[in-house]
Amino acid sequence: MRAKVFFLGCLIASILPLSSAAQTNREVEAEKDIQAGKQAQVQGDYAQAVASYQAAIKLMPEVAELYGNLGIAYYLQKDYDKAIAAFQQALKRKPALEGANLYLGMAYVRTARFADSIKPLQKALSINPKIREAYLNLSGSYNEMGNVEEGLQVLQRAAKVLPNDEEVLYALGTLYYDLMMKAYAKMADVAPNSYRYEEILGRSYQEREEFSNAVIAYKDALKVNPQAPGLHYDLGDVYWLSGRYDDAIPEFEAELQIDPEDCMSIWKLGNIYLHNHQYDKALPYLQRAVQIRPRLGLAYRDLGKLYMQTNDYQSAAKALEKAESIEPNESQPHYLLSITYRHLGNAEEAKAEMEEFQKLRNASTERRRPSDALLKGAGNDLKPVQDPDEPIDTDKAQ
Repeated sequence: MRAKVFFLGCLIASILPLSSAAQTNREVEAEKDIQAGKQAQVQGDYAQAVASYQAAIKLMPEVAELYGNLGIAYYLQKDYDKAIAAFQQALKRKPALEGANLYLGMAYVRTARFADSIKPLQKALSINPKIREAYLNLSGSYNEMGNVEEGLQVLQRAAKVLPNDEEVLYALGTLYYDLMMKAYAKMADVAPNSYRYEEILGRSYQEREEFSNAVIAYKDALKVNPQAPGLHYDLGDVYWLSGRYDDAIPEFEAELQIDPEDCMSIWKLGNIYLHNHQYDKALPYLQRAVQIRPRLGLAYRDLGKLYMQTNDYQSAAKALEKAESIEPNESQPHYLLSITYRHLGNAEEAKAEMEEFQKLRNASTERRRPSDALLKGAGNDLKPVQDPDEPIDTDKAQ
């Protein structure tokens, strides 16, 4: 995996720590060169920026920040060797310069000197533990050196410090994915005929929605090990996703013979019977599902739908309120709860729920959710909800 370099949007500070009254002629001239260099840099004239910073350095050779700014100008010119020399001069005068350490490390990465990049990037993080670019480049260097575990640890630390940073999350997810694929590739070499290999193959097909191929792979896995926990569920899940409910039922039931507490098989059996309007069969499965996993909002949602279909709106409200409390950002419980409140005569609450539904549905069009089909039972409820202007059919969502 090639290391990636990320840029900061700011420059190293280079304002001289002197008041205007205290400045000598030499310092005044140096300040003019500094400002000219910064202006040239903003305009993308890096050659002029280099010349201006060099002129300032001749006047004020003791100021470490000037070498840092010169290094950045070289860096932006992609003259990395000269940038490295300038940053080294800056750090010789002031070792704790955050920007000089960061950019020195990134310049080393740019020139494939990954081992040399480690120390300055670590130093930058010791000065400021919230520098995204330092984490990303440091992890990339470790990965290029073959120290993937250390690279992973760097990104895990970054995710704790910057939990909402999309670049950190992307890098961490990419590294996890690469490690996963390497593990699966090794599995293919050492155990090509194992049921685990066929299971992984099935999940890969399932993620790409190649359901017919997924069915073949899962069946092949079951031929090798028909009692393996999870395989009957996986096959049933593919049937469930593709609407082959009659085929899904015996697979979920077979999974429960192996693992009677498999909550997802229990919920999906209830979901299928709800879809088929077999409410007496659906009810015990859905009740059992929430008993085993009290935080399974999907099962509470289906319970609410079942109670709506059987005109028990009091019970429907309780189930849907629970589903909403578990997953407040899922739009469908709000919609169903609005209909339920309307039947109960709670007009104000019905209006509030419908407004929340509309807000969440509009927001969902502004974002894309990554596939989590590889996670058992996850990502299976991402289907269009019914338009509120249409007559309600509480089974339509499945």
